[in-house]
Amino acid sequence: MKPFVIACTLALLAPSQLLAQTTPFDMSRERPATPAQPAPSPAPGQPPAQVPAQAQPPAAAPEARPQQPATQPAPFQVSPGAPTRPAPQPTRPTPATPTAPPQAEAKPRVQTASDTDASRRYILPFGKLSLSGEADRRTWTIYVTPEQASAATAITIGYQNSIVVAPEASTFSVELNGSVIGQVPVASADAVSDLVLPLPAGALQAGANVVRLATQQRHRTDCSIQSTYDLWTNIDPSRTYLTFNAPVGNRFSSIDDIPAVGLDATGATTIDIIAPALTNPSRSNMLLRLAQALALRVQMPNQTVAFHATMPTAPVAGTLTVLVGTQLEIEGLIPALPAGTAVGPTVTFAPAAMPGLSTLVVTGPTAEALRQAVETLASPLDTAPGTSRTTFSTKAWNTPDAPILVGETRMPLSQLGITTSEFSGRRFRTEFMLGVPADFYASAYGDAVILLDAGYAASVLPGSRIDVYVNGNIATTTPLSTAGGGILSHLPITVTLRHFVPGVNRISIEAVLLTEDDDACATGTPAQTTPRFALFDTTEFHMPDFARIDSSPSLAATSSTGQPYRRAEQPTALYLDRLDPETLSAAATLVGRLAVAAGNPLALETVASPAALGDRNALIVGTMSQLPPPLLTQMQIGAAPANWGTHHAGGPANGDSGTLFEEWRHKVSGGSWLGQGSRLEAWLKSDLDLSMDSLRFLPGEEENFSPADDVSFMIAQGRSPSGAGTWTLATGPTPASLQTGMSAMVQEARWNGIEGRITTFEEATGNVAMVPVHDLHLNPTQPFSIANWRLIAANWLSTNILFFAVMFIAGFALLGIITTLMLRLLGRSR
Repeated sequence: MKPFVIACTLALLAPSQLLAQTTPFDMSRERPATPAQPAPSPAPGQPPAQVPAQAQPPAAAPEARPQQPATQPAPFQVSPGAPTRPAPQPTRPTPATPTAPPQAEAKPRVQTASDTDASRRYILPFGKLSLSGEADRRTWTIYVTPEQASAATAITIGYQNSIVVAPEASTFSVELNGSVIGQVPVASADAVSDLVLPLPAGALQAGANVVRLATQQRHRTDCSIQSTYDLWTNIDPSRTYLTFNAPVGNRFSSIDDIPAVGLDATGATTIDIIAPALTNPSRSNMLLRLAQALALRVQMPNQTVAFHATMPTAPVAGTLTVLVGTQLEIEGLIPALPAGTAVGPTVTFAPAAMPGLSTLVVTGPTAEALRQAVETLASPLDTAPGTSRTTFSTKAWNTPDAPILVGETRMPLSQLGITTSEFSGRRFRTEFMLGVPADFYASAYGDAVILLDAGYAASVLPGSRIDVYVNGNIATTTPLSTAGGGILSHLPITVTLRHFVPGVNRISIEAVLLTEDDDACATGTPAQTTPRFALFDTTEFHMPDFARIDSSPSLAATSSTGQPYRRAEQPTALYLDRLDPETLSAAATLVGRLAVAAGNPLALETVASPAALGDRNALIVGTMSQLPPPLLTQMQIGAAPANWGTHHAGGPANGDSGTLFEEWRHKVSGGSWLGQGSRLEAWLKSDLDLSMDSLRFLPGEEENFSPADDVSFMIAQGRSPSGAGTWTLATGPTPASLQTGMSAMVQEARWNGIEGRITTFEEATGNVAMVPVHDLHLNPTQPFSIANWRLIAANWLSTNILFFAVMFIAGFALLGIITTLMLRLLGRSR
């Protein structure tokens, strides 16, 4: 009986096996009208591009396919519609007012064989890059040495896309210096795949090279506007690099090669300064000036400075190794000193003990010769007094550089990196960068204007719209209300200035297009290829005249432009609580980042005690426990808790019962006066766009701020005792947390979010918090003019509504009194 049952079972299963589906189920509603064009064939003698196969529905958790090197990081854990990050990394912080779409910051990683592979050069200046929506692109500039340019053979891009992206209707393209290196279907939903594209001869040139990654993506099953937010392609920095046919990745020969130091596998850059005499107080000014000079020459978005007393044991990608000291101090640290070190100042690259590593040697026979050697690097970067900048340097992470608008300006988008483009999808988006100076004071009044040159097809329905975003905030919406299509010639779109901040600003133009075809979205219909929308590069951005006056404290102005340290009449005082490697590294990282923001090295003078700070501008770096209480009091900072920096995310916060009870009483006080006041404040903000600060007669007083025990780093700004100078403090509970926190905050993703008078960072969670300014001081920066002061008054009155209302009422009352008196004196009764 049992054999009979088994035989029957096999007989029933056989037809099901024969009828089994041999290809995966296709959910696509859209199909291209014509078959996708194959990728271009490689040049003869070159290996073909390795293109991943179309993604199949995975039966288990996806894993990246083995690629060189043998040791690979774990693939991204993806979720549709949101950027992703490697699982071991902490949650990305959310700045209070982001000035750019948040990118994952570069983070330290365990060194692998790929970190020391001198035959590759990492090129992605982000911790992670996500190309989202139906059309997206990123453009930046990389530098290579002449030797690297001639040895480059291929470019590898590691990417993974959302599972809802239709590969037959989506493309991923790579451009180098304006030439398309490769264009392939977006087909890597299962895991991170490596796209290897051979480089034609001459594609890479010595010096600057412009890299562009772009995607055109369509949804498998949905044609709605909302579905476009589920489309993304993530780029993995650890698998995005140039490949050389020789170990030239860390080989440099001249000072001009310093910008080619590049990045590591996380998108970070390290300037590693080996100084045997780093604890010598007389060397502090020189070492910090050297750090600024190197930071300005490297100019990468996620760069840090680290000091050590000994040479590294292995070369690491994205690291510039610098050996600085007198001839006697550095002798024996490298196999042979460069010729001429015993004669005079020397700045040159020399081979290190590790193969494939070039070390920048800055030396001389005496301390004075060493100082002159440092000036060889720094003095060419100094700018003459009165020199005005025309651009902010952004090309290392966004090409072209952002122009600085200092007054009324009309600028076509063609000068901002935007090209004329046609679009056949549902949500078109493009963006560009603009800069405003540190004394920009127009966030409460005034409007810029975009003079839009565009066209939309007859299929676009009324209800479609043009949205403009400034630094991620919606600034204006313009409806497309005319049916039957149209040409927009210099259509004025008003953009409020309230979201502009000193420094670099990101402006995004988005067209949301509604059509009947998308409403129907019939299964199996071909993908739309007929353009629905066109944006022309003759579109202009018009910035009006705006008020210019310096305001302090303002961490936003300091982080974005180096104000007020950029153009100080006397050197900025710098106080370090100790000269250990961690504190000196944190200080060098800070001043290096400020130098990049300012566009020139800062004039610094280290002081031995806080008493020597005086009333001038100052920078203070140290652990809070070592700083004198009067200094903290001057900056409205209270004492830190005894367990500061020891709290771990996810655990209960430490504190006494009384404090916790008071906190909970505030949380549940909905029926109390406090709760009513909170609701009133929320209503004023949401419905009338007013804050309680704008309803004050006088500026509010700053309250002392004490960091919570889970805060690991804090940067604060205040005024000197007489108010003549601005003090900026960087502090943490320990020297190690000070260095780690400073390195985390200078990452591009966080640095642009520094604002207010205090910004805190939690290492355990990655959270960034801000304490706003209540007592703002204004300092004139421009020669007196009635026009400028009229604009200043307009902005000040716009932020002090109650004062303006009282002045308005008082003016009418005065007018009534004068009119009454005149009628009594000159009326008909006379």
